[in-house]
Amino acid sequence: MDKTGVADTKVGVLDKAMSILQVFPNGEVALSPAQLARYTKMPLPTVYRLAQSLCEHGMLMKEGQSFRLGMTLLRLGAMVAEGIDLRARALPHLRWLNGQTDENAELHIRSDESRMAIEVVRSPHNLRAFVNIGAPLPLHLGAGGKALLAWLPDSEQEALIAKSMAHFRRPVQDVQALKNALAKGRAMGWVSSEGEREADVSAIAAPIFDVSREVVGAMVLAAPTIRLGAKERSKYAPLVCEAASRTSSDMGYIPPKKQGKVVLAHPVRGTGNKGSESVASLEGSI
Repeated sequence: MDKTGVADTKVGVLDKAMSILQVFPNGEVALSPAQLARYTKMPLPTVYRLAQSLCEHGMLMKEGQSFRLGMTLLRLGAMVAEGIDLRARALPHLRWLNGQTDENAELHIRSDESRMAIEVVRSPHNLRAFVNIGAPLPLHLGAGGKALLAWLPDSEQEALIAKSMAHFRRPVQDVQALKNALAKGRAMGWVSSEGEREADVSAIAAPIFDVSREVVGAMVLAAPTIRLGAKERSKYAPLVCEAASRTSSDMGYIPPKKQGKVVLAHPVRGTGNKGSESVASLEGSI
C-alpha cells in the first residue's frame, strides 16, 4: 500500500486508474484534470488519458471540463451492499469482544420505534439471558437503543423517542437529558447505561455503519451492574468501539475525510489487549 492508500499490484495502469478514483472525497465533487494530476502526482497527459478511459467504462463521467465519479461505481457498490450480511460480518467481532471481556456481546438493530438483538455471544458467568434474540426492546432505554438513536438527525431522534415511549409505555422523566446524553455519546463515539431497562444490568454500546455511512446496528456489551460499574465501563469502552469499528469496516464503511484528515466514527480505539485503555465514562443518567 502506497502513501495514497492505493495497493501496489505491479499492474501499473490499474494502480494509476485506482489512484485517480481514490482521490475523490465523495460523489458530489468534480475535479479538473489539473487537480487530479496534483493529487495523484502523475503527469497531466497520463491523468487525462486514464480519466477519459474511465469515463468510457462509466467509472467517471464528464462535467464540463472536469470529472466526477460515475454511475458504474454506484451500480457495483449497490450490488456489493446487497450481498453484505450484518449478522455474519459482526459475529467474529462479537466473539472477539466476548473473549476480551468475558461478558455478553450483543448485536442490536432498529425496527421502527423498537430494537432487537439478532445475535448474542453469552458470558459464561451469567445464569440468565439479558435479552432474547428477536424480542422487541425500547429504543429510548438502554445503551443499545441510544447507540441506534444518537447518530440520527435531531428531528428523527425526537419522533422515535416519542414513539418508543408510547409503544412500550415507559416514559422518561427528562427527554432533554436523554437528548443531551445522545449528543454527548455521538461526540465520544460510544454510550452507556446503568439500570435503564433492567435495574441490575449495565451496558456499553457503539454504532455500526454500512457502506452508505448509515447506522445499521449497535455493538453492545452487557453485564450485571456489579461487574460493569463506571470504572469497568471506562475500561471496556475502547474494546466495544474497536469491535464496532471492525464490523463497520467489514460492512464497507469508509470514514469521511475532513480537511485532509479521516474523521473516525469511534474516536476511542482499543489496542486489542484486554482492558488496555481507559477513557472518560459517559454515565447513563436517564
